[in-house]
Amino acid sequence: MWRLPFFLLLLVFIISACQADPAPSEGKEAPLPDLAADYQDNPYTWGFADRDGELAIRNNFDEVRAFAEGLALVRKDGRWHYINKSGQFSMSKSFRAAWPFSEARARAQADEGKFGFINTRGEWIIAPDYEELTDFNNQRAAFRRGDLYGYLNPEGEVVIEPQYTKAGPFANGQAVVRKDDQYGIIDQQGKVIIDFQYEQLKPFVAGLARAREQGRYGYLSPKGKWLIPPRYRQAADFNEGLAAVAEEERWGLIDKKGEWKVAPQYDQLFYAGENRWIAANAAKYQLLDDEGNELLQKSLDEIHSFSDGLAAYRDLELWGYLRPDGSILSSPRYYLAWAFTEGLARVATDRGLTYIDTSGFLLFSPKSYYLEVRDYSEGLAPVQVYE
Repeated sequence: MWRLPFFLLLLVFIISACQADPAPSEGKEAPLPDLAADYQDNPYTWGFADRDGELAIRNNFDEVRAFAEGLALVRKDGRWHYINKSGQFSMSKSFRAAWPFSEARARAQADEGKFGFINTRGEWIIAPDYEELTDFNNQRAAFRRGDLYGYLNPEGEVVIEPQYTKAGPFANGQAVVRKDDQYGIIDQQGKVIIDFQYEQLKPFVAGLARAREQGRYGYLSPKGKWLIPPRYRQAADFNEGLAAVAEEERWGLIDKKGEWKVAPQYDQLFYAGENRWIAANAAKYQLLDDEGNELLQKSLDEIHSFSDGLAAYRDLELWGYLRPDGSILSSPRYYLAWAFTEGLARVATDRGLTYIDTSGFLLFSPKSYYLEVRDYSEGLAPVQVYE
């Protein structure tokens, strides 16, 4: 069978695969198209590979999502279906749009365009009565009716009536919501914890909540008092007792007293996990510890956050992985590199796409006919096949 040269395929791959894995459209902003007209058939179909890199589920689908709770979403003929690990449809119904299962329920969109929740048999357990609907977090799902948002409980009962112009997910029993163009925080019964008086507001992290007032960011206590006054042009959440902030154009690190631990001196500064920070000046990146010490012998062209104790980095045109102490797991040798998930990371080599483990070893030899691959979940990885 004749094939395009791999480097041409890689170029196509780079353009498309650098983006986050897409999600089915909720269709909120535009009128819904005719049934089955939302998508076009894909000339390069998708299946699922096992840990040996072999096709465990044939490439019969125009698009797929990762497995969750033993089921995966697949798109065929403009409709979304669920399949099991044998590649068989798990229910007779299909949907205009649908999402992965969590705790034996999944969001789905009915043909009429509204959203509800189904069980693993495809039955509506929360009727599709909502113009917009989120997944459950902390036993609450936000819904929209008209222009306003409220919240449901898992039984489908409205526990907080629609009254907000924005409604964030619940975490630790609290959610950030917007009312009359001001942000506040409510509990799971809708009681106001932080009054509606902020231009921006983020959930509590490590006991502090980022808030913006008169164009400047500071940090609130759980009682809604300023622990760190709003004096920063930009600010990030606290991690390991420190937060990246910018008074004007330069970023540094402060502690919970608002005192500088690392003086403002960087164009960019963000938390990377593993008690490490990524700093950049003039498009060159360094890895810092919590004292601001540079851990790399030389600056790099790009560094991503840590996952499974490793971070992808770019040196000139190639990618490798480094450890939290700044030592190198793999020298720059990959055309592209992704974050580790479940102990494996996707990489693009000169022979094609494959995965490495946390020791840097290839999971399997690249398959020339895999145009794109995605992360493993429950032992199977979505793969796009060129044929």
